[in-house]
Amino acid sequence: MASSSFGSAVRSTAESLRQLYEELPYPNVAIEASGRNAIDGLYRLSLTTAQYARTRAIVPSEGALILNAGCGSGWETLILAEANPGARLVVCDLSAESVRVTERRLRYHGFGEVELYVLDLLDIEQLGLEFDFISLNDVLYLLDDPVAGLKALKRVLKPDGILRANLHHAYQREVIFRLQEAFRLLGLFDLPTPEACQRVREFMASLASDEMRAALRWNPEIYKDDTNIRANYLLPGDKGFLIPDLMRMLEEAELGLVCLVDYADWDPALLFKERAMPPWLQAELDKLSPADQNHFYELIYPNHRLIDFWAEHPGSSLVLPWSDADWLGGRVQLNPILTDNVEFRQNFAKAYEKKLEFAMNWPGASYGRLTIPAPQMAWLGSLLQGPTPVKAMIEQAAQVNTLEPEAAQEEVLTYLAGLESFLFVMLDPAPVPGEGVFPIA
Repeated sequence: MASSSFGSAVRSTAESLRQLYEELPYPNVAIEASGRNAIDGLYRLSLTTAQYARTRAIVPSEGALILNAGCGSGWETLILAEANPGARLVVCDLSAESVRVTERRLRYHGFGEVELYVLDLLDIEQLGLEFDFISLNDVLYLLDDPVAGLKALKRVLKPDGILRANLHHAYQREVIFRLQEAFRLLGLFDLPTPEACQRVREFMASLASDEMRAALRWNPEIYKDDTNIRANYLLPGDKGFLIPDLMRMLEEAELGLVCLVDYADWDPALLFKERAMPPWLQAELDKLSPADQNHFYELIYPNHRLIDFWAEHPGSSLVLPWSDADWLGGRVQLNPILTDNVEFRQNFAKAYEKKLEFAMNWPGASYGRLTIPAPQMAWLGSLLQGPTPVKAMIEQAAQVNTLEPEAAQEEVLTYLAGLESFLFVMLDPAPVPGEGVFPIA
């Protein structure tokens, strides 16, 4: 584990956070906990997933250089390692204790070749490296100057690299921000952690009703852990943002937005019964940019704790829609984070073999939930064998669902396009000649 000094500028919030995380590395997840089935995290931290969202090219993680800026207790770092097999991982945090915990976690799970540094992300250029993928989780909104943080990371991002970060949402977290200010007035931010957290518990227990506690988002089971109280009600430097704030910050940092990581769950159509809205409203929304549509959503229903996003060097990618010829001449594969996931493979194979509906939590889908009806599972199960020619899937759909070739083609292309929009499957439009698909044993 290497170390480096902080920059010379005075960083009051950074020092407060360093002291906090020296005492309580975050999140408080057991070292033994595995990240292999943490589908939500694997999705968000997969270079291949992010690059497919950016360019629709299937980019493997092998040999990529990945930075985890602000590793905390190493839970995110472990998931990064699981999500990106064969990548070279570099990790930093301003807390030496957090880096030590991260190192112990990674070694326990067999990832001993990671490079770890005690380093402020604002000084990341000291490493002399450029990265294919950078992730900073629950960090950006704590910086005194988030734009300076984005600029520092942009300087070490490769021309075709991707930055993944998130911001607390100003509206969804409004209650927490109010409580932070109230507890600051009471001097709780200046007390030792055990005393401050106990006073928060006493305060909540003394309130007049359960309804009041619920309105203040108090859950006594969750907040038995001092780490969780510190990460919410007593978090130094915590700030909230909206989509226009994100766009302004990216512009100032000379970065471009790829998309929100959970973009399907920000669709304004989700606000309306059966996703149907008045024609005049649909026409007006169609005039808006994707970012303005996301802003419309958050103004109506701010249900996201985080604005989670992928960013790039501006103008470095151009995504064109696939044509029917691309689909018909190509092969489809599952998102790589699913390929070696034992739990997923078992459940997917069971639904295929028994002709059942398949459902799972999937962050790329609307409401974070993906459901595939049994008729579609009848021809999607072949994906467990690897990349599958789309034409073979059409032939299988026609056979098992007793469809005419034209109807089978329409069903398969329409449904695959929907799954691809959720980044559940990926299309390779130029397969290797002669490769086929084999039935599941």
